[in-house]
Amino acid sequence: MSANVPTLTRAVRDAVRAALRMPGNGTAGTEAERIAGQVLSELSRQPAVRDALARLDHRTNAEPWYQSRVTLGALVALVGGLYALALDIADGSPPSVEALTSQLTAILGAVTVLYGRWRARKPLGG
Repeated sequence: MSANVPTLTRAVRDAVRAALRMPGNGTAGTEAERIAGQVLSELSRQPAVRDALARLDHRTNAEPWYQSRVTLGALVALVGGLYALALDIADGSPPSVEALTSQLTAILGAVTVLYGRWRARKPLGG
């Protein structure tokens, strides 16, 4: 579910309530809630609304971590670097300078990417 759905839901409910309170639209409060619920239900089925929410999630970095390609790629690099380092340490001989440099570069790069991704408030160029 989009992180922006609660905001959109409040906005639609408020708009429906305001429209129903206008003169000539005499509708009881419970009826306004029922109509707002129907409007929200219909909106959630519209592909254009789902697409707009997905775009809004991307623009605001609101998608869940497991849907972020950047996060998933960084996690793969982190696991790979840690695994290679663990294999070198487990065999009993010290890793070569080249291997250690490569492993630490992958690990530190992945950690830096994860930190940057999770601290970002908006995408680059957005």
